[in-house]
Amino acid sequence: MTATLTLDKAGRIVLPKAMRDKLRLRAGARLKAEISGQKIEIEEEAAPVTLRRNKSGRRVITGWDGFDAARAVRDMRDEYEERLARPGRK
Repeated sequence: MTATLTLDKAGRIVLPKAMRDKLRLRAGARLKAEISGQKIEIEEEAAPVTLRRNKSGRRVITGWDGFDAARAVRDMRDEYEERLARPGRK
């Protein structure tokens, strides 16, 4: 998916709704921007994941708030289907 974006006077850009929907981004989503050569790469910031002991002493993973396994599987399938649909694929 490609789009032409315009920078406003304050230096802001708006991601088109179709892109936000495809990536399931909502208001307040934290994004990380990085300069790579002459490109700006933007990706969703991952929540920090830690291993802690709960009250009973068992180790538990924390920091996965909002993790959706079904969404992760759908995303992987979507990416796979997009690769299969590319022209010139052998």
